[in-house]
Parts: sequence; C-alpha cells; structure tokens
Amino acid sequence: VAQAQAELAVTAANLGEAISRLEIAVRELERVRTLQQRGVASESQYDVARSDELAKEAAVEVARAQVRRAEAFLESARIRLSYTKITASWADEDDERVVAERYVDEGVTVAANTPLMSIVDLDPINAIVFVTERDYGRMNPDQPVALTTDAYPREVFAGRIARVAPVFRQASRQARIELVVDNPGHRLRPGMFVRAEVILDRAEEAVIVPTDALVSRGGTTGVFVVNADGESVSYREVEVGIRDGERVAVAGEGIAGRVVTLGQQLIADGAKITIPELSGVEKEASAP
Repeated sequence: VAQAQAELAVTAANLGEAISRLEIAVRELERVRTLQQRGVASESQYDVARSDELAKEAAVEVARAQVRRAEAFLESARIRLSYTKITASWADEDDERVVAERYVDEGVTVAANTPLMSIVDLDPINAIVFVTERDYGRMNPDQPVALTTDAYPREVFAGRIARVAPVFRQASRQARIELVVDNPGHRLRPGMFVRAEVILDRAEEAVIVPTDALVSRGGTTGVFVVNADGESVSYREVEVGIRDGERVAVAGEGIAGRVVTLGQQLIADGAKITIPELSGVEKEASAP
C-alpha cells in the first residue's frame, strides 16, 4: 500500500508538471499567433508552436492515464491488505457477540474458506422443541412460552414462539418449534436442555376433577357425584375441558362436592356407597 501511495504521488506530480508545460505552450502559441497577425512571425513558426501545444496536451492525457493506473493499483493494494484482517459483521444493532470456539491459532497458514472461529449471539438465544400432532394445531408464532432448565431449577425464562415448522419429521412424527428467549445475563448457553411450557387454553373459575373420575355411560362422559347424604351417588354428564396431568376441567349441571374415583365402572345412577374412614387423609368414595 505504501509503495502504491508513493507511485500515485509521483504520477500526480508528473501530471502537474505536464499541465504547467501545456500552459506555457498555450501562451507561446498565443504569442506566435499575435506576431503572425502583425506579419512578424512566419507560418512555420506558428506551426512549430501549434505542434508543441498538441504534444503538451498529449503529455497531459498520458499523465492523467498514469494517475488513474496508479489509483487503481493503490485500490488493489488496499483490497489485498484488507484480506489480511479478519472481521465479523452482522445486520442488527447489537454490537456484542461471543466467540464460542476457535479452530486455528494465530500465525497458522490456512486455506481459503477455512473456518477460523464460531461466533454466537447469546441475547436473545434460540431454543428448539418438538411437538406431536395433538398439540401442533395450537402452536402459533408470538405465543408466550415459559422455559426451565436443570442448571437453574428455580428460575423461569420467558420466551415466545418464533417459527412453527410446516412439516413433520417422518421418524418421530413431531414438528420442530423454534423459540426466542430473552437472555440478558447470558445464563442460558447453547447446548443446554430446556423444558418449555405453553399455555394452550385458559378457563376461569373452572371445576376440576381427577382424571380417574371420568366414566362413560350410554355414549356420554360423566362423573358420579356423592349426594348430600353421603350414602348414594348421582351420575352427572359433563363436558370435558382442559387437561393438566391428572386433573381435568369439566362443565355440567350439579357438579359439586365429592366424586367417585375408584370402582365407578361398577355402579349406576343412584347406587348406594360407603365412604370408609381413611386415617389422616381425605375420604374417598368407593362402590359397596
């Protein structure tokens, strides 16, 4: 680059000298033209002055071409110099990145396109989970997600769904869900395992019964509710709502109090029951 800059300076100086000589030749031509008009200078003297002016003009153009060539050579040298500096750039406004892994040591000669290092963005960080067909239809972009990890068992990280894959994996029959998680303290790291919890539905003031209490009768789903006398049950048809582990939300008429969770397949509407006393625990309704 320094050599190219010096060459450019020399050609620029040559251009300046050529322009000065051209100016002198132009003035000399004007002087000879004036003398010729007065009959002092001959035609041959004018031709010589004119020829000298044209030669100086050509010399100026040559000098300008040399300047352009020197500028191109300087630009090429600067490009080659830029190849000796390794830089990383990205489109967003956040300037902070982390070197995750370095593949070569300083001073090592590498071939073109050889990976030098891995640079990652830790805030926000991406997480990948997979869902089955049952839940796939309820996944939507920008849906909030709560994440937990074994590294920080008591902490919940907030995220959102960024992308829902349009296809399922053939082997697992699951779809890929990409999450974006805020990670200001860089506590979450690439490669960690996380558990994601998504609220698929919400019901206010819901009636909840154990899943074991559900029973089918005559093509309907219901529960057996213990009557006020504590000695009989009534069948109540219910509409099943949100399921959460061993609990399920139900809606229907006359659902209050206790429900039968053991032996309900053997009883009918109005059947007599006994509720044995369970020491230290809640009473459980059972069929006689």
